[in-house]
Amino acid sequence: MMTMIGAGSLIGLNLTVYDRYIIRSKSSGWRWITDGIFWCVQAFIVFLLLFQVNGGEWRMYVLLSIVCGFATYEACVKKIILSTLTVIDNIIKWIGRVIVFIFSVLIVTPVLMIWRLVRAVGRVLLSSILVVAGFLYRPFDSFLQYSLKKLAFFPKKIKKWLNLLYNRE
Repeated sequence: MMTMIGAGSLIGLNLTVYDRYIIRSKSSGWRWITDGIFWCVQAFIVFLLLFQVNGGEWRMYVLLSIVCGFATYEACVKKIILSTLTVIDNIIKWIGRVIVFIFSVLIVTPVLMIWRLVRAVGRVLLSSILVVAGFLYRPFDSFLQYSLKKLAFFPKKIKKWLNLLYNRE
C-alpha cells in the first residue's frame, strides 16, 4: 500500500515536470499524442510497481492509495518542487549565459579583432601598391598612349591589306 502511495506521488511529480517542460503547440494534434504517450508510460510504471509488490492484483485500496499519494503530492510537495525547478532553470540559464560570454570573449572577440587588423593592413598595402604603381606608370604614360594608338591603327592596316590581297579583280 505504501508503494502505491509512492506511485501516486511519482505520478504527481512526473505530471508537474511534464506540464512545466512540454512545448504546447497551437495544433492540438501533437498534444493528444504526447499526452497519450505520457499516460501510457505512467500506467506502465504503476503496473510494474504493482506487479513487483503483489503480483499485479488490482484492488480498490490500490486505486485509493494511488489517489491518496497523488493528493498528498499536490497538497504538500508540489510548491517545493516547482520552486526547485525554477531555481534549477535559473542556474542552467546562468551557466548558459556564462558559457556564451566566455566563448564570445575568448573566441569571437579575438577573431574579429584579428580580422579587422588584417583588413586594415590589407588596405594600407593595397593603397601603397597603387601609389607605387602610379609613380611607376607616369614615365611610361606617353609611350603607352602612343603605342596604343599605333596598335589600334595596325588592325585597320591588316584588314586593308587582306582586302587588297583577296579581292583582286
